[in-house]
Amino acid sequence: MSYNQRVQAGRVAESSSLTARWAAYLRSDSMVRQGALVFCASMFGNICGFLFHAIASRRLGVEEYGALYALISAFLIVATPFNIFATVVAKFAAEFRALRDASHLRGLVLGLVRGCAIIGVGYMIVAVIVAVPLARFLHVSAWTIPFIGLIVAVALLSALLRAFAQGTQDFLGYSFSSAGEGIAKVLGIIFFTAVGWHLFGGLMAFFVGALTGVVIIGLGLYRRYAPVAQQPVRYDWRRIALTSGGSAALTIVIMLMGYADVVIVKHSFDPTQAGIYSAASLGGKILFFLVGFIPTVLLPQAADRHARGERTHGVLLASCWMLAGFAFCGLLAFRVLGIVLLHALVGNAYDAAQGLLVWYGSAMALLALTNVLGSYGIATHRFAFAVPALLLTIATLSTIAFYHPSLLSVVKVLFIGNLITTVAVALVLGLQGMRTQPVASAG
Repeated sequence: MSYNQRVQAGRVAESSSLTARWAAYLRSDSMVRQGALVFCASMFGNICGFLFHAIASRRLGVEEYGALYALISAFLIVATPFNIFATVVAKFAAEFRALRDASHLRGLVLGLVRGCAIIGVGYMIVAVIVAVPLARFLHVSAWTIPFIGLIVAVALLSALLRAFAQGTQDFLGYSFSSAGEGIAKVLGIIFFTAVGWHLFGGLMAFFVGALTGVVIIGLGLYRRYAPVAQQPVRYDWRRIALTSGGSAALTIVIMLMGYADVVIVKHSFDPTQAGIYSAASLGGKILFFLVGFIPTVLLPQAADRHARGERTHGVLLASCWMLAGFAFCGLLAFRVLGIVLLHALVGNAYDAAQGLLVWYGSAMALLALTNVLGSYGIATHRFAFAVPALLLTIATLSTIAFYHPSLLSVVKVLFIGNLITTVAVALVLGLQGMRTQPVASAG
């Protein structure tokens, strides 16, 4: 081969290499854009959520806002199974998409709609049955409990359809649904409280938001799968239950530690105190939501390294250091600018919550750390943390239920319970890792 021929061959090879690199860049850029889209939609949803509470707290007053926040917390606890099953739905949808199996995807969508309708009716029936005793427990009107059941039914369908969109990588539809729900919720609270509906208006705004999310994602799925022939999906429920156990336990711990205390306080304290506690809870949870992206990033990276037999400790340590940085800055802001934050969120009527804010923020930072550790355990197939985490969660909430001389004592018990839970989860993960390490090395 002549010199000129070698030069030309080298140029062709270089051009081919550049083409491959450019194609890889485009693929990675698409992933970056999708991730940015979902992140922006999630942040927009969080902003709308806090704006909803900012408006509701001012227009409803301390007592009625305390009732609304307690009902929303009860809704989130009852809705915990959605978060567990959403992962399964996303996994099924992703597998069918990878196989280009549109008929099974339509079957999955229709199955979700039918299942949600049945479960929604069940929630409504149970809500009607327990309306009076649960209303007495929360010190609210009995009509609010069936209304919460209705909101749960609609939110179930919204959450599972968005999980389906996530699995099929329809991030645009996912984002529009999430953003539309947040906007409808804010506009709803403005309109319904303006006409004087107060607590009913707050619940109506929540309902309209969930319904808007369903309509947006539902119309997109209908346009995509209406022309496709349906193929029913068969579920291996035993396998689903086994593989979802760790995720279910972590979800239950996060939801109970994050919201059950509000329900207990609403039952145990007078309406004004309950409203003050709700403001502290809302402010403290900013820190938890701020670092919510860390487990989302940690889990796939740790799972990928674990599957390839590589060390995963570096990913965990990086995640913990990142969380520590956010937590330090957040708690410092709570300490120095706590009253400013409360005024921005809920107005001047909740100033008594300032003394609770740092403690509550610290508890939420520890809960976020438990979430990170649990996500790492799920990614590396270490599920032994589930039992102590659940037991300590029950112990913490039981202590709050029986020992609550003041709001500050409630927050301190919540902090101590989260601290012990975090340490226990870390120890169990470490011990399980030490036991499995020789097996992995030998393999």
